[in-house]
Amino acid sequence: MDADGATLAVLFAQISGGTALYESRGDSGATDAVNEALAGLKGAVLKHHGTVVKTVGDQLIAHFGSADHALQAASAMQAFMRGRSDKLALEAGFNVGPVIRENQDVFGDTVNLAARLASMANPRQILTTRQSVDRLSPFLRSTCRSLYATTVKGKADKILVYEAVWQQDKGTTVVGDPDAAGVSTLASLKLSYRGKTWDMDEDRDALAAGRDPASDILVAGDKVSRHHARFFLRQGKFVVADQSANGTYVRVQQRAEVQLNREEFILLGRGSIGLGQSVAELGEDAISFEIG
Repeated sequence: MDADGATLAVLFAQISGGTALYESRGDSGATDAVNEALAGLKGAVLKHHGTVVKTVGDQLIAHFGSADHALQAASAMQAFMRGRSDKLALEAGFNVGPVIRENQDVFGDTVNLAARLASMANPRQILTTRQSVDRLSPFLRSTCRSLYATTVKGKADKILVYEAVWQQDKGTTVVGDPDAAGVSTLASLKLSYRGKTWDMDEDRDALAAGRDPASDILVAGDKVSRHHARFFLRQGKFVVADQSANGTYVRVQQRAEVQLNREEFILLGRGSIGLGQSVAELGEDAISFEIG
């Protein structure tokens, strides 16, 4: 039945690398590879309770009843594409909002913005919006990080663009199919600050940081709250949770810095954390972390 104004999560998945493949394999071989990849993407949509709207060339469009299912499907797609040997990659974007459904197709601002996000994404990247992140369950929301604000044609206000971090730098899947190969439980977290270190694992699964003398990691500074942040282990993942007035800043290796405001973030790989100030401003006074 056609519906006007239904709220859906719309996902655009664009296969990249096809041009080089056509040059190396020829039309027939490249077409077969792209079609095989599209079949895998369709499988991810169906597995995560979505509906394939259509495929156009090397692009797939789908919709879902929830933001969680859209993100899980996009992450499963990325994991599937990562395992291919033909160097094809995936650029994905999803957005949640009202859509117009006519027959089997979807239209409207929500769809247009999802398409725009996919066009902005780098290979192996999933982009979304703040409004979509707000609709995610807490665990999946913690895997998303703010990137930048940008103008979009037809929108008066800037759009806040977020990235869903679906894998660690070592290739471990973070979001998506919990049964997928490659999902692993993190063994330990090492935190370092001013020459001192703290190790977290299943036996020591929580630490507090702030100005309060009772804090495990005592950090001075006029922008540091007494009970500024918590580190804890949840479902095999190490999480930092901001509970401050001035925010907590997280930089994972060479990725863009994320500012948390009463939010949580899953720590990945290695990086630095600033309490109340950016990591760049704090320099050596930032807390460093490394997942072991």
